[in-house]
Parts: sequence; structure tokens; C-alpha cells
Amino acid sequence: MEGRALVLYKRENNILTEELGSYEVDAGLQFITKAYVEDDVCFIYLSTDRDVTDEQYNEIFDLYDMESLKNLGFEIEEVEEYNPTWLIKFQFKDDYEYMEEKLNLLVSNHEMQINEIYKKLGIE
Repeated sequence: MEGRALVLYKRENNILTEELGSYEVDAGLQFITKAYVEDDVCFIYLSTDRDVTDEQYNEIFDLYDMESLKNLGFEIEEVEEYNPTWLIKFQFKDDYEYMEEKLNLLVSNHEMQINEIYKKLGIE
């Protein structure tokens, strides 16, 4: 899949106020449901790229390796949404290469995990 840009905006009082940067993400952009920066912390919401059943919902949460992302320096928590969703937080830096690298590391790890989970569960 061809890469696309992820644009991050600063959020203040629940309003997106200014564009902070546009970053090329190599693959997996379809997993990002929300992304913004608040108080110099980057908030990225990652989910599945398709709707899942109630049974699959719990199995995906159970099989997802949150520790692997923690080991890469991300904060992560599960979020109750329609599909399995994780909120990932990390420090925003006004450094284009750093941010692009962090975002690609995060999204590629998530995409790899979700695809592995789909295989285990027989989700096509």
C-alpha cells in the first residue's frame, strides 16, 4: 500500500487549533481513527480496519501485545469503542524526522500485530 500523510493538529479545549506537521506514513494509516497533540503529548487512536463481531472484539484485545509498544517507548491503553481501539501516547517533538520515525514505528507495529491476530482468528 502506498504511504499517505498524517496531519497532526494541536488541540486546546477540545478544538483543533493549528497544524503542527504533516508526516509521511508508509503503511497502515487506515488503522488510525484519531490523532492530535495536546500539552506536547501526541494522542494516536488505533483500531481495526474493519468491523468485528463481539466474540472477535474480546479475542483481539486478548491477543494484542501491548507490552511490545510499551517496550518501544509508547504509553498504551485500551479504549471502549465500537471496534477494539487503543490510545497511544508519546511526547511530541518539533522534529520532523523524529515524529515521522515514531509514527511509522507505531503504525507498522500495530498493522503487523492486527494482521497476525486476523490470521490466528481466521478473519479475512
